[in-house]
Amino acid sequence: MHLENLRFNLRRLRGHVERASTAAHGTAPQMCVAVKADAYGHGSVQVAAVALQEGCTHLGVATVEEGATLRAGGIEAPILLYGLAADEEIEALVRNRLTPFVADRHYTELLSDAAHRLGASVAVHLKIDSGMGRIGCRPADAAAVAREIIAMRGVTLAGVATHFPLADGADNGPTREQTARFAAAVAAIRSAGIEPGIVHAANSGAVIGHPESWFDMLRPGISVYGYYPSDEQPRSLELKPVMELRSRISFVKKVEAGAPISYGMTYRAQRATTIATLPLGYADGYNRLLSNRGQVLVHERASGRSYRAPIAGRVCMDQFMIDVGPDARVQREDEVVLFGPDPAGPDAEEIAGLLGTIPYEVTCWVSKRVPRIYV
Repeated sequence: MHLENLRFNLRRLRGHVERASTAAHGTAPQMCVAVKADAYGHGSVQVAAVALQEGCTHLGVATVEEGATLRAGGIEAPILLYGLAADEEIEALVRNRLTPFVADRHYTELLSDAAHRLGASVAVHLKIDSGMGRIGCRPADAAAVAREIIAMRGVTLAGVATHFPLADGADNGPTREQTARFAAAVAAIRSAGIEPGIVHAANSGAVIGHPESWFDMLRPGISVYGYYPSDEQPRSLELKPVMELRSRISFVKKVEAGAPISYGMTYRAQRATTIATLPLGYADGYNRLLSNRGQVLVHERASGRSYRAPIAGRVCMDQFMIDVGPDARVQREDEVVLFGPDPAGPDAEEIAGLLGTIPYEVTCWVSKRVPRIYV
């Protein structure tokens, strides 16, 4: 993991927002970095530590277990729980001082009861469904739900939030409409005499392209890790991939023309060539659908050359092969980059394009058995 790229992305996002915010309002919003899914595969505790060093104030997780992992790793900053906890997780949520999103009376009462039993208090953020259709109360009900929250023992209303489904799209209309709908709901809460706390809405797409949605705090995710949330959004900010997935050649052999490679014999050498084996596969998170389609970046020590080589045959559970050509001088232990920030090789966005998915999924796939090294 290239921590200098992580810092670069955080500073680029913050600089983008601070310039516009200072010009318009004189103050810049706080930042909550999404470190759910083990920081999109990058390592949540390590990413959280860097984010806090860079001035981020909050962290975001999807599960109680993810929040507990951060606490066990010594992270003391406020942790927002984006997902809803199961009933049996409520006490762990309170013990780990997580700040959950709430959207109805029943769930908030469970939190209130647990806080009372444990002699604790829990700060919550009211989630409003302004158009995502996932978790959240209706905008028209926001003031009433907020009133119920502040009446419960052991519970404090610390924020109000929403989420955008299309902030990274070519059509800006839906996000502007959602922002207005959300702002009206927040205004209704204030009109009811209730302080909403931290108001926040902007995910990566909105941070980059929708300043009207910034409010008091931002919640970037994939942009922190060096990728745009979609290919429809103009690339107005430079971002650098943080993750580099590397391996080393474990075996080299010469084969004759027509030689079959890997399961199913779906690849046959078009000429006499050199086949190199890499010791990782789909169990490590390198997708099997890259079979006969993907490329890797080979670094030859003997020649000093770096070049792309295609995957030969099906990706296996723990290994796969590449065709490095008849004139290759590869050796065992030569380094190979599967994806990363080097423009000479593929990045997670290129792989996502081959697979018809998004970079988020590519980095999240990398399994726990792959060691994370931070440089």
